[in-house]
Amino acid sequence: MSGYNPQGPEWARETSITKYYGLQVQGTSGAVPVPIVYGRNVVAPNVIWYQNFRAHASNGGKGGGKGGAASGKSGASQQSWTYTADIIMGICEGPISAVGWVWQSSPAPFTLNALGLALFDGTTPQTVWSYLASTYPTEALSYPGTAYVCAPNWYLGSSGGINSNNFEVYGVLAGSGFNGIDADPAQVIYDFLTNSQYGVGFPAASISSDSLYNSGYGYQTYCKAVGIALSPVLNTLETASSVVSRWLQLTNSTAIWSGGLLKIIPFGDSGIANNGATFTPNLTPLYSLTDDDFIYSQGEDPVQITRSDPYSLPNWQSLEIQGRSDNYNTGPVTVWDQSMIDRFGLRVGSTVTAHEICDVGIAQISAQLILQRALYIRDTFKFKLGPEFCLLEPMDLVQLTDPLIGLNAATVRITDIEEDDAGILTITAEEFPAGAATGVAYPTQPTSNGAPSASTTPNPINAPLIIEPPPDLTGNAVELWIGVSPQSGDPNWGGCIVSASIDGTTYAEVAAIYGVAKQGVLSAALPAYAGANPDATDALAVNLTESGGALASTSAATAAQGVAMCFVGGEYLSYTTATLTAANQYILTGLYRGQGGLPAAGAASGAAFCLLDSAILKYAVPSAEIGQTIYLKFQSFNIFGGGLQDLSTSTAYSYTITGTGLLGPVASALAVGTAMDFGHVAGDAISESDDYGTVSATVTSIIDLGNVTS
Repeated sequence: MSGYNPQGPEWARETSITKYYGLQVQGTSGAVPVPIVYGRNVVAPNVIWYQNFRAHASNGGKGGGKGGAASGKSGASQQSWTYTADIIMGICEGPISAVGWVWQSSPAPFTLNALGLALFDGTTPQTVWSYLASTYPTEALSYPGTAYVCAPNWYLGSSGGINSNNFEVYGVLAGSGFNGIDADPAQVIYDFLTNSQYGVGFPAASISSDSLYNSGYGYQTYCKAVGIALSPVLNTLETASSVVSRWLQLTNSTAIWSGGLLKIIPFGDSGIANNGATFTPNLTPLYSLTDDDFIYSQGEDPVQITRSDPYSLPNWQSLEIQGRSDNYNTGPVTVWDQSMIDRFGLRVGSTVTAHEICDVGIAQISAQLILQRALYIRDTFKFKLGPEFCLLEPMDLVQLTDPLIGLNAATVRITDIEEDDAGILTITAEEFPAGAATGVAYPTQPTSNGAPSASTTPNPINAPLIIEPPPDLTGNAVELWIGVSPQSGDPNWGGCIVSASIDGTTYAEVAAIYGVAKQGVLSAALPAYAGANPDATDALAVNLTESGGALASTSAATAAQGVAMCFVGGEYLSYTTATLTAANQYILTGLYRGQGGLPAAGAASGAAFCLLDSAILKYAVPSAEIGQTIYLKFQSFNIFGGGLQDLSTSTAYSYTITGTGLLGPVASALAVGTAMDFGHVAGDAISESDDYGTVSATVTSIIDLGNVTS
């Protein structure tokens, strides 16, 4: 197995191994709150139960295939331990609709199925895990209202502890937002305040449904039209007022208490039609106030005004979000006002923590609205009115006229009202510049940690090379040598899972390949040769474009020993000098022909070429399998081990085992013909649904990791 050694390099191995007798955890607490997840976001689980902790002894050694099968080669080895346990990990309040990706200690994401975990979605009531009920009946709790994952004999690795897990949760109200992924902020606030299971106990009758859901000016309509949706995770102790205030800041809105009702009112000051919603704010002032309406003392200004210093106002604003396109890593989304920077110099505002936002586009809109509100709402007004204006409430618009300070029917928005014992209203208002509360959408660079996405699916493989070398190369054993490479030399390709079948329908994983084979085709025919080595007459022209491979020259002594051995359309040969003629194209000279005990038969232009180096998978086949037709699929994964190609979309390649490595030259001639005519060498895809006839045999030792050799 090329590039895979489960024991690591010898210099890195421990000289002593600690055996654990219980689950290793960094700490535990009985006061950890159960997280609440809205929309789609990530959350770390908490172990709520485990039993049957077991240690499993294993012997390390050089080489080995997927799953740690020993290669049989000599080398240092020592006993080590791996661990398993029956386990339940709580995720969050339920019910949830699904768990997507799971991130452990590496950036490669996994599915619950790949990790062997089952999901209970946290409904109330909730069924008991059947394994728990049958194995530990006295401990069989159903955990109603709590979403959790569970597994019997879950693999804990050599550390005996739980990996750093982060689950992508499709939580409460997931998909209710305008984008079909995140949650609708209006429904989130209502659920958070009123939910009987985990809400704060706020009476639903005291919430103005009109302010939340009115199809013209309601908060829900505003968020949909402006393009804002949230995915909050509540997993720390925090006051409800702080939580709601943060959500309202991110959605450019505020909450007021008036008439015995809680009202959520957007700051939006322009009509917006988008995402199937039309927001129409009420822009009509309720009163036009003059000196005749104000209550003031002799010698005082009826209207007092406070103006912010523009040099103190931020013109650069950042939001820290958890970018879904970047595997939920935290990162900034930044907006700025270049004209204000040019005029007053750069003024950086405090970064707003907005982990409720997982979409870069939403973050840009939210940050722009926060910036504009801080930058353009500069004037604050304070004045007093009599009891006859008692119906005014915060967020109402009024007009102010005061010639002494240059106000002439200036529209302002009320932000606060205080009433004294005599019914006198002290009102605070802010200026109302039209358009300042409407964001301008423009492209924003997505947050990224600079690395390729750990969930990106790489290119599938080129048609693989599958050969049976002669006895001189296998030691009189039947072996399949398999070489694969990604299409277009995809640099994001990290390897592939090899699955085998004897009926072309049912597949089982048998191996993994991590090395890229240097494969291609001959650019010109190679004549047969009957002289002594090295062949100083012929040159071998190869094109490795399909794999993006590169070849290096070697010495005559090593070439004579078959170190740089290549498969060339059926012949096995080595070369001495590799001369680059164009990108991924070479002329090979100093050829040592007819290696492996086979004649130097030559090959036609376009024949398959592959360097038989450490990237080649060598798969031992029992002699009982000779004559058996097998089907192979290769699921590509990326350099992080993620983005696994779906098995159903992988091309199936058939091969009939001839026994070349055991039967000698006569069978070798047949094997050469098979390799030359085999569909995968010619590039023909074999569909999984193709009819290859009825196969009554069952999968036997061909589906055996122990047969993989390095």
